[in-house]
Amino acid sequence: MEIDVMAAGETRVKRLVYGVGGRWSEHVKPHVGTAQCMHAHVGFIAQGTLAGEYPDGCAFSFTAPQAVCIQPGHDSWVVGDEPVVMIQFDYEHDTVDRLGMPAEHRH
Repeated sequence: MEIDVMAAGETRVKRLVYGVGGRWSEHVKPHVGTAQCMHAHVGFIAQGTLAGEYPDGCAFSFTAPQAVCIQPGHDSWVVGDEPVVMIQFDYEHDTVDRLGMPAEHRH
């Protein structure tokens, strides 16, 4: 995974590049020690297809060009043979609170 970050006031703008075959539970989970990705993702898929699932079985899929809002507590992976490029806006660990999102997935 590649990450470019630029501060914009209290917000951070990120360009995240997920490589072909990338899967959070296989490639990131061992480094962070949580069962799922606990970050909220709010932004835009500029390239590729990103799919994912919450522990309750609720699934999502976003294909460029598409806006995204992914709640904390998910696994995600790259679909197909092109990397996923996501432009994301966040507040580091305060994203959920600052954007008024739930702390975990809800229907």
